[in-house]
Amino acid sequence: MKDFFFLVIGLAIILGSIFLFLKQNSTELNETRPIKINDATITVEVVDTDETRRLGLSGRTELKEGTGMLFIFDRPAIYAFWMKDMRFPIDIIWIDQNFVVVDIDKEVSPDTFPQSFSPEQAVQYVLELPAGSADKYRIDLGAVLQ
Repeated sequence: MKDFFFLVIGLAIILGSIFLFLKQNSTELNETRPIKINDATITVEVVDTDETRRLGLSGRTELKEGTGMLFIFDRPAIYAFWMKDMRFPIDIIWIDQNFVVVDIDKEVSPDTFPQSFSPEQAVQYVLELPAGSADKYRIDLGAVLQ
């Protein structure tokens, strides 16, 4: 009986671990699509639900060069972002409903948590890129996302 109990507990732990592993990896499998900004083509993960937007890049160990995460909101507003559970710095590109860059926060460090960041005006899209990408791709105010 004692052996059966430990077998059941062991199986529960293994199955729970597998479930958590698959759940965590599924958040990294959001729809991807290429976007163009200036002369750069960047492959972005699209996050457009409350759950995927809430999770964002939290818990990940990196964001590879040439990739990003594009947050799509239902309507323009002032959205606030923070670096909760982030492990690397990013550039945050704030984009209005016409796909025009209206604000940029560069080199935002995980150490800034719990400070939040928000644009100067309403946006409908937010693009997160590896730190330094805004300068590398010459993304400035007025650039247009395609």
